[in-house]
Amino acid sequence: MTGDLPVPRALAPVLDSLTPEQRRAAMALGYVLVLAGAGTGKTKTLTAGVATRVELHGMVPGQILCVTFTNKAA
Repeated sequence: MTGDLPVPRALAPVLDSLTPEQRRAAMALGYVLVLAGAGTGKTKTLTAGVATRVELHGMVPGQILCVTFTNKAA
């Protein structure tokens, strides 16, 4: 299940488990801000976005900044 966006075969295992909204965020190119409640898959969406940028757009992993946190970290 890949929804309404075409998904390259190499990324299917990463993107298939995402909802259509998460998939759109993960496949977006550019800055992405993901705001959602606890347990909604924010971290999964962000890591899928990193994988997509590396696989589809040839970005260097060391040049991608991806930040997530939990209230428990405080």
